[in-house]
Amino acid sequence: MSVQTTGRTTELVVDPGPVLRLRRAAMDTESVLWRDLLRTARQPDVLVFAVVMGVFFLVLFNYVFGGSIGAGAGIDYLQFLVPGVLVITALQGAQQTSMSLAADLTEGVVERFRSLPISQAAVIAGKTLADGLRNIIGLVLVALVALLMGYRFASFGGAVAALALATVVGYGFSWMGAAIAAKVRKPDAVGMLSMFWLFPLMLASTAFTPADTMPGWLQPFATYQPMSAAADAVRGLANGDVDVASIWLALGWTLLLLVIFVPLSARYYRKAP
Repeated sequence: MSVQTTGRTTELVVDPGPVLRLRRAAMDTESVLWRDLLRTARQPDVLVFAVVMGVFFLVLFNYVFGGSIGAGAGIDYLQFLVPGVLVITALQGAQQTSMSLAADLTEGVVERFRSLPISQAAVIAGKTLADGLRNIIGLVLVALVALLMGYRFASFGGAVAALALATVVGYGFSWMGAAIAAKVRKPDAVGMLSMFWLFPLMLASTAFTPADTMPGWLQPFATYQPMSAAADAVRGLANGDVDVASIWLALGWTLLLLVIFVPLSARYYRKAP
């Protein structure tokens, strides 16, 4: 509690305390989360796009490139491919976070949020959580398509763990997408920048092909970059050959993304005009 005096007016200001502020922020985050989920229900094209892209990569790489890659690497290519595509599907959520937040910034939605007595940090937190829940639905649908194509998880528990890990990694990248959108703010430019980081990581990763089939100078990057770490970890969980080192590496990359981009996205969002 504090007293503020302005001219002849004295105001009593009550500090709600950290616990109450945290509780209010959680309630505000829940409100923004439901707002984004309702918008998804009314405009399901975002979810459909993520699923279509995942199915597109499954069909393209399995039926067009799978024969040569599988024969060259000596692997069952569908069993190798599906976990990588699950990770790529999860990272599509980061792109959707970027595009959705950029649209809100340019269409005046953020100004309405700022006029409300809510935690402004809750706006981005609620949006990233909503994208995480959408990712779960998209991942399940892509996994069902993979099952129809002949893919088999080693166990139900492994399938759940694989989808959960892919969701967590996608959540970390969503905060990077939020930071890009809050800084750039223009949907077209945000879409292009999202492609700049997504496609190099995707193509130079172990999502589509083993690292040992790549040139020697590229193998270290392809092995340890975040998408490869996630793909290898999800692959181990899904196929029953758990790679503990890859799991820790994927979680480490996710934690690093959160540590860097959570405060950065909040800072850019506060400075957005």
